[in-house]
Amino acid sequence: MRKARVHINYEDWDDYSLATLSGRTLSSMTDNANFPEPRPELTVYRALVNDYREKHEVASKKGSQFEKKAKDNARAALLMAMHELAFYVNTVARGDAEILASSGFELLAPPQSKQYPKVVTNIRLADGRFSGEIKLMFSALKEAYEYEYNYSTVLGADGDPVWGEVHRTSTSRMNYISGLPPGSTCYVRVRARNKKGIGDWSNSVSLIVR
Repeated sequence: MRKARVHINYEDWDDYSLATLSGRTLSSMTDNANFPEPRPELTVYRALVNDYREKHEVASKKGSQFEKKAKDNARAALLMAMHELAFYVNTVARGDAEILASSGFELLAPPQSKQYPKVVTNIRLADGRFSGEIKLMFSALKEAYEYEYNYSTVLGADGDPVWGEVHRTSTSRMNYISGLPPGSTCYVRVRARNKKGIGDWSNSVSLIVR
């Protein structure tokens, strides 16, 4: 059986998703007893994460060619560091899925029978068309004909989202969730369906509602 691992290559991720993931991994790896000697050191990684996120924010607001190039250079440096850090995580965790998940990196989907859809990845949340609404996007799966998602703005006593009803959609791009309290944090997860069955839930992502 193949050991559990995290992804080590995030070059295909868009800037918004990479900014979110890099921040999550930095937070998760900080003071994480499972990874006592991270490579690169977290002081170096923190500087690269913050540099990229700051330059991405500037470039995304109609930045100049110089600012966009600076963002691209910061992205390239961050991707190299994430590759090295994710490799370290895989080496230390030795296939322990719980330890791997504590790193904040994306877990590789476990091998499944071909009849079931894989885990949905690259989930992104963005501001919707008006206050109290968010837009949900994710990478489409060829083997899926439909997707399910649910969301929550409430955490239980255990700190996990209290998931609401399941919603269905056939598109991976233009899904709007409305009626959310402005200023609240909305958590969302997604899974895929096909004629053979239902895939596993994705890791949840979150966004502060505008």
